[in-house]
Amino acid sequence: MNLTPERLREAAAVTPSPRQLAWQQMEFYGFIHFGMNTFTGREWGDGTASPALFDPACLDAGQWAQALKSAGMRGMILTCKHHDGFCLWPSAHTGYSVKCAPWKGGRGDVVREAAEACRRAGLKFGVYLSPWDRHDPRYGAGKPYDDYYVAQLTELLTGYGELFCVWLDGACGEGPNGRRQAYDWARYYETIRALQPGAVISVCGPDVRWCGNEAGHCRPSEWSVVPAALRRTPAPRTIRPPWRPTDCPAPIGRPPPAAPARP
Repeated sequence: MNLTPERLREAAAVTPSPRQLAWQQMEFYGFIHFGMNTFTGREWGDGTASPALFDPACLDAGQWAQALKSAGMRGMILTCKHHDGFCLWPSAHTGYSVKCAPWKGGRGDVVREAAEACRRAGLKFGVYLSPWDRHDPRYGAGKPYDDYYVAQLTELLTGYGELFCVWLDGACGEGPNGRRQAYDWARYYETIRALQPGAVISVCGPDVRWCGNEAGHCRPSEWSVVPAALRRTPAPRTIRPPWRPTDCPAPIGRPPPAAPARP
């Protein structure tokens, strides 16, 4: 190997950003997958379930936080909106949210309760906001849907205190009109960086990548440095930063899928 001074300088520059380092030092956090699907028994809702079904009378976000803390976790991510499009906060941009549910007479806010429970427990808080929306008719229309998504993203980034992570899912199926949306990732990233500069953008983002499964399986040595041959992404055509650690989720509430076969 020809280690020229230029190559040595390049290698020495492969280091985590402050936000990545803070995320890696957390080591262990929980992902609360709670929402309309909790009441329909489905993993992926189709956006047609009535808000009347959402009525978690015994919801105790403080119990979530204490359970995570007692397990040694240092943060919580909440699924604020999954693919079905139902919002766990009273978004001003849709009627498909907790404000139209019977829970607390339409005055409830699961995101706020979870965020405040984390603060009390000394945990960091993060949000998941699915770009795929199987309920909203703007999905698949291009900029009108991106405007809607960024508006909701802005509500979460400005209304619930400091966030350690914004978890972006790459699922991109059909909406209620049968169309798919070309996500404006660059605009989403710009919004997050402007409003929550300390938060990592995970999975479909530049800071943290996904291990590729929900069974907690990864390679025996899962390095944070991404090989140069893998750093170019198909859309958008950008070069990923060489330091991009891995998020490796494992389920508790259901059996994990089978481990992928190792080459």
